[in-house]
Amino acid sequence: MGHTQRQSRERDRRARAAAQADRKSAMESAYRQIDAAFGEAAAVSALKIRIEHLLRLGPDHPALRARFAARAALLSGRSLDAAIALVERWRREERKAFQIASALGYGSRLSLDVLGELRLILRLMRFKRMDEEFHAIVDALSPAPLAVAAE
Repeated sequence: MGHTQRQSRERDRRARAAAQADRKSAMESAYRQIDAAFGEAAAVSALKIRIEHLLRLGPDHPALRARFAARAALLSGRSLDAAIALVERWRREERKAFQIASALGYGSRLSLDVLGELRLILRLMRFKRMDEEFHAIVDALSPAPLAVAAE
């Protein structure tokens, strides 16, 4: 076999290997993109399922009260649109604080999760035009004022 034939075969083999590697990397890239898309969708779906579960518990359930009572008290007396704007601001501020705390190794996602859930609930209520129900739920979740004896 001549020198040019060997070179030609070697060049063909390298070209086939490169083409196969390109196909593999293209497939791997496609798999990564699909996985990322479904991973994001799964996270959103999990949030929606968690919120649906919380809403079914009702305002008297201890878990719901523990999760949202303090925030509901701060939303009392506000319109639904004002409450959404306030929760959005809280969430932005909490996200910044979480990023700083995470950089220092002390981040906890709980308050971000609660604010994300509250944000989605409020936006759903606005979409369904549930302004009056919003006020009833805030009143039901807000802790009752302590009675003070007059002396």
